[in-house]
Amino acid sequence: MQRSQVTVAATVVLLVLAPSIAAGAVDEHEVTGHPGIDVSVPDTDFQPGEQTSLSVVVLNDGNVTSGSLSNPQLEQQVTTARAVRVSVDDDHDAPVTVKTNERAIAQLPDGSSAPVEFRMNVDRNAEPGTYELPINVSYNYTESVNPQTSEYEHNSTIKNFTVDVTIEEAAQFRVTNVESTARIGATGTVDVTLRNTGTAAAHNASVALASQNADMTFGQASSSSRYVGGVWKPGEKRTISYRVSAAQSASQQRYAFDATINYEDEDSTPMQSQSLSLGVTPEPEQSFSIVSTESDVAVADDGPVTVTIRNDGPAQVRDASVTFTSGSSALVFGGSASASQYVGAWDANETREITVETTATPEAEARSYSLQASVNYEDSEGDPGESGTLQFGVRPEPEVEYEFAASNVTSSLRVGAEGTLSGTITNTGDARADSVVVVFESQNSNVSPLEREYSVGNLRVNQSKEFSFDVEISEAAEAGPRQFTLRPTYRNEDDERREAESFDVRQRVRQQRDIFTVSATNATVERGGGQVLEVTVTNDGDSAVKNVNAALFADDPISVDDGDAYADRIEPGESRTLTFEVSAGGDALTKSYPVEMDFQYDEADGDTKLSSGYTFAVDVTEPEDDGGSGLPLSVIAVAVVAVIVVVGYLRFGR
Repeated sequence: MQRSQVTVAATVVLLVLAPSIAAGAVDEHEVTGHPGIDVSVPDTDFQPGEQTSLSVVVLNDGNVTSGSLSNPQLEQQVTTARAVRVSVDDDHDAPVTVKTNERAIAQLPDGSSAPVEFRMNVDRNAEPGTYELPINVSYNYTESVNPQTSEYEHNSTIKNFTVDVTIEEAAQFRVTNVESTARIGATGTVDVTLRNTGTAAAHNASVALASQNADMTFGQASSSSRYVGGVWKPGEKRTISYRVSAAQSASQQRYAFDATINYEDEDSTPMQSQSLSLGVTPEPEQSFSIVSTESDVAVADDGPVTVTIRNDGPAQVRDASVTFTSGSSALVFGGSASASQYVGAWDANETREITVETTATPEAEARSYSLQASVNYEDSEGDPGESGTLQFGVRPEPEVEYEFAASNVTSSLRVGAEGTLSGTITNTGDARADSVVVVFESQNSNVSPLEREYSVGNLRVNQSKEFSFDVEISEAAEAGPRQFTLRPTYRNEDDERREAESFDVRQRVRQQRDIFTVSATNATVERGGGQVLEVTVTNDGDSAVKNVNAALFADDPISVDDGDAYADRIEPGESRTLTFEVSAGGDALTKSYPVEMDFQYDEADGDTKLSSGYTFAVDVTEPEDDGGSGLPLSVIAVAVVAVIVVVGYLRFGR
């Protein structure tokens, strides 16, 4: 960068340093210097075949070559390395492969250090010895700062270093042979032969073998370890045996295993080899097949299922047992999804009949259900084994059908009121149903059946009976069509309680309406006077109401002198006349004023309700003419007072 290009940046630096310059802390001469970069490698010892990291520590021991030594900011400026890049040169003879590209350090001030790491693979066949590894460090720095002219100069450079890495003598291992007697569905032996291909002996070694697939395991574990012991010399082979189980789901293919050798070197230092991959192929499984099946079971009943199975070999088995499993809850074995029976010794090509008691639940259908059989056994070596899954089907006989239908469904449901949902239920099945109950299944916070079950009783085939539910619809509900779900329950011929298919009924919920209609026939009152109101109350509901307490309310200038009235019972459509006494204040205007009326009453089922308010008008009129002057009382009063004043003045004022 030229001097003319850095003037602005230098100005910023000098603004930061302004307090020190003002105080006379900056020397008037140009300050020059440079970083002092060096590298250090803490760990340089590696082993053949090792996957490791090379740690490089970059250090800066900067130097001020001229100018003021009393301004730390300027000294730091010329001794800091910036945009530091560290790389391992590819041009080297060391038997290693560096996997990491160059590493970067933003800045490295004087007196500081920073570590960087390079992933590195040591060649498996690397010869022991010491090798040189070139390391390159490039960086930028400020070469000089002139505080008088506010200028500074940049420079960049590359430093090349060489570090020594040592490849140590070490044991290495290679798989030379794998043999297996493990059979699918059984346990066998896996023999792994390893050779020490390294340059040093291994002491007190142990070999851990780990499976990479759940189809081949070491019993319940995925890995197993064996102790070798002694001195395992370079070039020497060792064979290690493991007991391996091949699952029934395994197949004849190579399954991946990893072998790891833990050992001690000649200095008793614990060491571990690289992971070695090997493959194991299981032998064919012992097989069985289903020859035939017979069943005598019906839906909602129990019955035997007999399965004939053949041992297809190749070997005799002992302590054999057969397990049956159902994949459906509709077909079970004594309430369980599985059942087992002991068979014992079983020769190759021999057939056995195994019978198991089976239940087809009421939810079962007259169709084929898939069942499974498996054979567990011990082979001639005493190793446990399990056959593959043997599929077969069982078809239950049809069950007596119980079916119901609903008809003639009606309702008197209304928002904010209690109504009924009723209809007719018919036994449309092919058998008598006892103790039939219709269950109200719909769940809705605005729909509240008083009882959720309606007992119909016994129903012969094609017989019908009525049902009815009292249902309250809350005021929060909305009017409109609603769907209600009803489910019949019954007892079958075995006196077992069963549920039939539910059915949906659709009925309309009507708009909310007032229970009463209110009208007043003589709703007038003279100003300053009183009046007995006769209010006609009509029951617009569908049922009678009892203990009707009416209350009348009004605001000034209308006063309610007698605001309570009572009716013992009002039938649907019936009207009753209730009387109240009201009055109008002397300052009332001749116009209509509202009065409000509400009711507390008992419904037919005994529930007490409070109605909303009913409002009607009371008209205030002028008092009737009593034959006088016809002038308003206020005018007459003023005139009387005026006469009295004039008379008094004429009599006493003179």
